[in-house]
Amino acid sequence: MLGIARDITQRKLAEAQRAATQLKLEMGIQAAGLVMAEIDYRTNLNHISGELARLLELGEGPLTVPRQAIFDRIHPEDRERYLREIARTLDPAGNGHLAIDVRALLPSGVVRWLHIRLQIVFAMIDGRLQPERGICAAREVTTEMVAERKLRAAQRLTLSVIEGAGALVYAKDLQGRYILSNQAWRRLHGLSPEEAQGITDEQIFGAETAARLRATDRKVAEEGQPVVTQERALLHGQAATFRSSKFPLYDDNGQIYAVCGVSTDITDVVEADRRKDEFIATLAHELRNPLAPIRTGLEILRRVGELPPAAERTRGMMERQLTHLVRLVDDLLDVSRVSRGKLELRLEPLTLDRVLSDALEACQPAVAAAGHALSLQMPQEPVPVHGDLTRLAQVFSNLVNNATKYTPPGGRIEVRARVEGTQAVVEVQDNGSGIPPELLPQVFDMFAQGQGANGTGHGGLGIGLWLVRKLVQLHHGSIEADSAGVGRGSTFTVRLPLSDR
Repeated sequence: MLGIARDITQRKLAEAQRAATQLKLEMGIQAAGLVMAEIDYRTNLNHISGELARLLELGEGPLTVPRQAIFDRIHPEDRERYLREIARTLDPAGNGHLAIDVRALLPSGVVRWLHIRLQIVFAMIDGRLQPERGICAAREVTTEMVAERKLRAAQRLTLSVIEGAGALVYAKDLQGRYILSNQAWRRLHGLSPEEAQGITDEQIFGAETAARLRATDRKVAEEGQPVVTQERALLHGQAATFRSSKFPLYDDNGQIYAVCGVSTDITDVVEADRRKDEFIATLAHELRNPLAPIRTGLEILRRVGELPPAAERTRGMMERQLTHLVRLVDDLLDVSRVSRGKLELRLEPLTLDRVLSDALEACQPAVAAAGHALSLQMPQEPVPVHGDLTRLAQVFSNLVNNATKYTPPGGRIEVRARVEGTQAVVEVQDNGSGIPPELLPQVFDMFAQGQGANGTGHGGLGIGLWLVRKLVQLHHGSIEADSAGVGRGSTFTVRLPLSDR
């Protein structure tokens, strides 16, 4: 008996190593979500994995299919681009490498995005270097491509908004360097996109203006809150005023990395306001000049003794109208002072009952003439406030006079005071004509007027409530208006800080 033995240990080890390597490769391919194919360019057949067959809805299990079967799955809109790239890849003069994103349109109607990587192996065939086979790895990237397309669409929309906003849009990093600017901003400063990138306010405006702008930027960056402000600068030798809204920009870690601004040129608006304030001040003074001799004349008529009934009625009418005119002129003067920041408050410790007593005393004649019932409710304990007695009394007398005008004869006006936390609260409520819902947001605007008690526009300049709000704000308080609607009365609520005493 003859036996031959050969040591194949090394061969077995090599086979085991190849099997382990193949297993690792397959596990890596699966972990990466790849599907594989091998292309035989001599037979034009594709040997595809089971995963790729299922992905393209070609069937189950590993398959061998014609190249055309794969091409038929390419979305019609992507086929021309796909063929162009394949032709380039099959050129022996190149490196034979292809990476491309295309859509697959499946028989079920589903569209899937695929990222395909292909490597061509060239060989000498019939004396020429030609493609012999290709190794292809593909991965579905539908989710990523859809997200990327949405991101690009959002970026295009953002860019369109920035460029078409009509305002100046810009952003500065925390060192004050411009990192974003729209065309309107660059056109204003005469800069190209390249020149604008990295420029600073010091280079554009000079040190003094830049310091003011940077102070606002630092406030936004440090507090992390939007700021709306007016900013002034010298542009091309002319003073300009801008209304600027600035807000922080955050990175992926939630850290502020820049300050973005949107600015609108309001130079013409500011100039118009200045001229309006000058006109109102001039008008008030011009109207006030004739009032003194008229008042003197009426006083002389009062002292001459008994007048004929018609003359007495005329004198009384003139006195009432003079009082009304004096009030209008005083309001105009106050508007002018407040608008120009010239109104000075004489602050002193006060009690709310003293303020309201003076206010109701001033408007009592008008209330009585209209036949209204006026009531006052006060807390038992004194309510201390700190303010200007004359101006606070003016606030509440204006509110009661306003209620008098917009309440039919014989109406009811209630003034109620109370304490809420650290605030003194006063409500002036009437059962008059009410405020339409659409007018409520503008009720404190200058020249805004509602309907009088008779359903028509009431006399006056429409500045009383504007002045009331400004006076309340000067006392660090707030005011709001509320009404259930036309014919259902209105309530004005004033809140003032309590004083320490």
